[in-house]
Amino acid sequence: MPAAGGVVIREGRLLFIFRNGKWDLPKGKSEKGETSSETALREVSEECGITGQQIVKPLLPTHHIYLSPYPGFKGKWIFKETFWFEMKYDKAEEAFPQRKEGITRLKWFSPAELDEVLENTYENLKQIIFHYRA
Repeated sequence: MPAAGGVVIREGRLLFIFRNGKWDLPKGKSEKGETSSETALREVSEECGITGQQIVKPLLPTHHIYLSPYPGFKGKWIFKETFWFEMKYDKAEEAFPQRKEGITRLKWFSPAELDEVLENTYENLKQIIFHYRA
């Protein structure tokens, strides 16, 4: 299942979402006919309520396997590959969590604060987060 997301940076701080009790990066499944970069930009906008972010460069993809909760696939193992992109965001407008997706908070973290994220995030994201740590 292809998916994509973004590491959004504004003034040296990284944007994280808080969902299901863990810090996460905004991401989601690709829609039919959508490129990975289009998916990443759309998902960041939807999950964080921002527009105007720009892709700086692609990052390494992550992989994980999970049991599907979705109708038609419920109880089946799903292999998910997520393509990541570093993005810059220069606007002053604040980000807002997409509550209908279970996102309860958003927070901008400085590189020195990323240990807080690393203590409570998914294992497959740690390789990305380590890259930005101070």
